[in-house]
Amino acid sequence: MSKTHVSLLFSLKTQLFAGALLLLGTTVGVVGYVLIVQQERALTAEMERAVILQGRNLALSSVKPLLRSDPEFELYPLATHVIEDVRQVRSVIVVDSDGIIQGHQDLVMVHKAHTLSLDGFLPSTSPLLGPGETLYEGEEAYLFVTPVMGGDQAIGVVYLTYSREDLIAGIQRAVTTTLQLSAAGVVIGLLLSLLFFRHISRPMNMMLEGVDAVAAGDLDARIVMPTRNEFRVLASAFNDMSERLSQSQGELVAKERMDRELEIAADIQEALMPQSVTPPEGFEISHYYQSATEVGGDYVDVIPVANGQYGFVMADVAGKGVPGLIVMAMVKMLAQQLILTGTGPAEVLKRINSALRQNMRRNMFVTMFVGMMDPAKRSIVFSNAGHNPLLIYSADTHVARFFKMEGVPLGAFTAAHFDRTVRDYQITLRPGDLVLQYTDGLNEARTGGGRMFGIDRIRDLTTLYSKYGAPTLVEKLVAEVDRFRDGADQSDDITMLAVGSVAPVRETLEDPVMK
Repeated sequence: MSKTHVSLLFSLKTQLFAGALLLLGTTVGVVGYVLIVQQERALTAEMERAVILQGRNLALSSVKPLLRSDPEFELYPLATHVIEDVRQVRSVIVVDSDGIIQGHQDLVMVHKAHTLSLDGFLPSTSPLLGPGETLYEGEEAYLFVTPVMGGDQAIGVVYLTYSREDLIAGIQRAVTTTLQLSAAGVVIGLLLSLLFFRHISRPMNMMLEGVDAVAAGDLDARIVMPTRNEFRVLASAFNDMSERLSQSQGELVAKERMDRELEIAADIQEALMPQSVTPPEGFEISHYYQSATEVGGDYVDVIPVANGQYGFVMADVAGKGVPGLIVMAMVKMLAQQLILTGTGPAEVLKRINSALRQNMRRNMFVTMFVGMMDPAKRSIVFSNAGHNPLLIYSADTHVARFFKMEGVPLGAFTAAHFDRTVRDYQITLRPGDLVLQYTDGLNEARTGGGRMFGIDRIRDLTTLYSKYGAPTLVEKLVAEVDRFRDGADQSDDITMLAVGSVAPVRETLEDPVMK
């Protein structure tokens, strides 16, 4: 297998970085917008509180003058004093119960009838308003109307016009500050993303270089992995495998060398398979894997994603033993990283195909199924690359049917041809519905006489047992295929994955026997 460098534009590092940068920019933009809105609301509430308190103070100060026969002698100085003392106040008008102006900053307006003009103003629904009070909002000012209460009855009205200049300036300052902080956050996030993706891409390159060296015949190749994540575990197992292959070369017989290789590979393969799966509430997830030899070429995975979604992967490598395991390990690492970053199923297949075309030897290919379930929406988006059709059981019709999908195997065709054949599909799981995916080791299982298990039998068993839930269906399929083989050797790996939506009421299991 010869190594070919992936162009920078299409490299996984570049695509992951672009996705992270898009996510960072979106997050910073949303957070900045929320902060601006919150600051605008806070400044508006503060301004409204100042307007209402100022108007109420004027109303309290106007009570005694309005009870006298000559209120203008106190209300005119009061109005002019407020305008001079509070720069935001544009006008103060105090009228008596007959609507006659008794207080105004312009003395010539006193004793004239007041006419309220609301041109350019709209009512404001402030929670601070009391009985009889009204607040109007214009582009440049507030107009606050509050009654002057003499005992239990209104003896006048105060009209206060209050400038919004400080509010507008405060909002502009808040927007400017938030934009500056957001820009700084994007720059810092960009730098950190560069460092982060450089950190995660280095182990992948080291693994590919090690795999390429071993495939070329250099059994002394070793990988010194600086990280402490799954790459280090895989690198350690890879180094052990290389070391044992190197020690067994020459003097040891081919069988002994292969035994050591398969022993290490089996441990790696076991580590690559999901150990336990916690399904989301209201759903069941059941998987099964049985290799036909020490090391198989099947791969199944269930990947919880941070946003509550679940990724499903099933693959079948055309090739067993260590070469198939290495390809399977590459597929697993690529699939996990892409799914965890929110990449859609069809795009996951496209990127893995591009990587395999660069690093997988000729005459090898992989069939693969990728799905992404959103429990909140009860939906599964999925895509297929030459794998078996998906079986879908409907609780409404009590029938399982095959859902045929387009798509050619990974690594067998050029990226341009492959990308034209794959696409995303979507289904919704109602309560009691279930989907089943499997590798061809199930339908191609044979009796000693050569009779094949067949996809029709799988469909019929799925129709029969799906109503009892995903774990029961998988358990019954395993039991039925073992009974069908009747002691005959297993010719291929058998892998199954069932995902079901739990029905409100589940029937009691009856155990009919398939013929």
